[in-house]
Amino acid sequence: MGFIVQSNGVVIYHAGDTDVIKEMEKLTGYNKEGNKLIALLPVSGKFTMDAEEAGKAAEIIKPYLAIPIHYGSVIGNEKDAQLFVKICNENSINAHILEKTK
Repeated sequence: MGFIVQSNGVVIYHAGDTDVIKEMEKLTGYNKEGNKLIALLPVSGKFTMDAEEAGKAAEIIKPYLAIPIHYGSVIGNEKDAQLFVKICNENSINAHILEKTK
């Protein structure tokens, strides 16, 4: 299950535990309305998409910013997040790994 939160021209899409789904195509409409779409996409690959599949999702969604999630605590690791960012950047999609806080 994913969530969309919209406020003051920023739209945040939290994909949750998912794979690439057809409904992601509808998210590109948020960018056309002058909003900045931020996509939080899972990259661990066990119960969700892996980094390459998440890169494909980012290509479909075309977010202003893509952020990898769901890695490093149960399954997946920093390399999954780094691969996702690399794939996004190669496809002209702005992507960053958030800094972990204690």
